Amino acid sequence: MNKNDYFEMSVMASLKDRLTAEYLIFHPWFSENELEVPKQYTLVFKIASNILILVTLSLLILSLVGCAETKQPNTWGPMVKEVKGSGFLGDLYPKQHKGSDDESLLVYRNPKIEDKVAFAKYTKILLEPVQLYAGAGSNLPSISKEQQATIAQAFYAQLYDQLSKDYEMVTEQGANTLHVQSAIVDGDASGGWVEAVSYIPIPVGVPGVKLVLFQIKDKSTGKPPFVGEVTVEGKYSDAQTDEVLAAVIDRRVGVRHPIYGIFEKNTYDEWHDVDEAFRYWAEKLRYRYCQRRGATNCIAPKE
Repeated sequence: MNKNDYFEMSVMASLKDRLTAEYLIFHPWFSENELEVPKQYTLVFKIASNILILVTLSLLILSLVGCAETKQPNTWGPMVKEVKGSGFLGDLYPKQHKGSDDESLLVYRNPKIEDKVAFAKYTKILLEPVQLYAGAGSNLPSISKEQQATIAQAFYAQLYDQLSKDYEMVTEQGANTLHVQSAIVDGDASGGWVEAVSYIPIPVGVPGVKLVLFQIKDKSTGKPPFVGEVTVEGKYSDAQTDEVLAAVIDRRVGVRHPIYGIFEKNTYDEWHDVDEAFRYWAEKLRYRYCQRRGATNCIAPKE
C-alpha cells in the first residue's frame, strides 16, 4: 500500500465515522451495530452525505483565503524556547532590546537610520552568502549537511530576489552601499505526513478536546504541534565605514490550518514552513528599507 492509498483510506474512514454519527442522531431507529442502512433510507442517506461533504469542502475552500503560513511564536509560557544569541552578532547582543508590534523578537537600531534623507543615499547592496551558525541548543547539527546547504541557499535567494528590486546588487564594498549579513542559527522541519494525519477530525474523548490540547501546546511551548520553525540573526552596516546600522534576531514557526490542512499539498512538504519564513523575512527587509528611505510605495510582507 503506497502513501496515497493510506491517505485516502484514512480520510474516507474519518468521513464515514462522522456521517454515521450524524445518521444515528437523526435516525435513532438505526442500530449502531447494523452493517447496512435500511433500504428505504439508503437514497436519503446518500444524498445527505453528499450534501454534507460538498458543504464542508466549500467552507474549507472559503477558509483558505488570507490564511497566514507562519507566525512569530509566543514568547511566554513554561516551556517556550528562549531566543538568545548564537555568537554570530558578536558584541551587539547587549545593545538589543525586545521588539514591539511587528518588529523582530530582539532588535538593535543605530539612531542614524532614522534620518530618511541619509538612508536614501544607499543605492547599492552587498549581500553576503547566508551562513549556518549553530549556537548552544540549536537543532541545526541534526539536519543533514545537504539540507543545511539547501535552506541557506533558499534564504539567500529570497533576500536577493527582494532586495534587487530596489537596489543595485554589488560584490565589493564601497560608497552608498549597505552590507547585509545573515545566519540561520536554528531550524526544524515540520511533521509532513504526521502533521497531515493530525488534521483528520477524529475527536479525543470529548469533541473539541483535540483542538484544545493543540492550542494549549501552542501557548505553553510557543509552537503548534508538528509544524516547522527557523531562527535567524542578521545585521546590516555601512559598507564603507563598517558601522552597524541595525541587528536583529527573529524566530518564526508554522501555522496549523485545522481540518483543511489535510488537503493542502504544502502540508506534506516538510520544509514549507521554513521556506515561508524566509519569504516573509525577505519581503519584510525590503519593506523596512523602503520605509527608511521615506518612499510612499512600500509593500508590506504577507504572513
